[in-house]
Amino acid sequence: MEMISPGQIYLADQRGLAKTQVWRRYSSFNYGDYFNEYRRPFGRLEVWNDEMLAGGKSAMVTVESPCRFVLIPVTGEVLLKKSNGDMRLIDVGEVFVGGAVGGERFELMNLYKSDWINYIYLQLKDNEAINAPCDEVFNFELTGKQNQLINVVPHAANHPFRLHIGQFGGRMDALYRLQSDSSLFYAFVLAGAFELQGRLMHERDGLALWQLEEADLEALSNNAVVVILEILW
Repeated sequence: MEMISPGQIYLADQRGLAKTQVWRRYSSFNYGDYFNEYRRPFGRLEVWNDEMLAGGKSAMVTVESPCRFVLIPVTGEVLLKKSNGDMRLIDVGEVFVGGAVGGERFELMNLYKSDWINYIYLQLKDNEAINAPCDEVFNFELTGKQNQLINVVPHAANHPFRLHIGQFGGRMDALYRLQSDSSLFYAFVLAGAFELQGRLMHERDGLALWQLEEADLEALSNNAVVVILEILW
């Protein structure tokens, strides 16, 4: 019998929701005014937000403590404007990793006039981010690379995590081997459904696992997409 690793599932319909007429934010962990005693940080991982932004609008982000932050566009482009005036346009098929100090603010902008965009924004606590500038863009391509986990942000990039993304056909599977048995594992389903390490996951569900060396997944629908974050210590 397969051993089930300890873990916690973060159901899509139980996330914190904050919205206005121009933006919508679903938070898997406590964020802003949303608080739930069962949604505390998972190791370094403090924020995992699924956000939508209306055409021509922007949203401000305030970082409370030193961190690495990650932007993953799902639909459309995101313009990142930092407080020092630096700007970076991040498109689908790109992952931006940046460093920020406590109290830093930056702006996320949608340059499309009428179309909404969707992106994933996450933060990992990292005291070293104060002295280690780390703004980088990593590219990936799902077309022609189905049914495999693409190593988007490798451990060699000197970030306190690894990030993989994969698109799978129905009943296709994969095995993820962790870098270390002390690592933490977090998966988020962008599209479709999966069975992951014995848990059934639907679109926009998240899953935190610990005390494991590897995790197996099987897609239960066509064109199912999953993001996997391994949090290193």
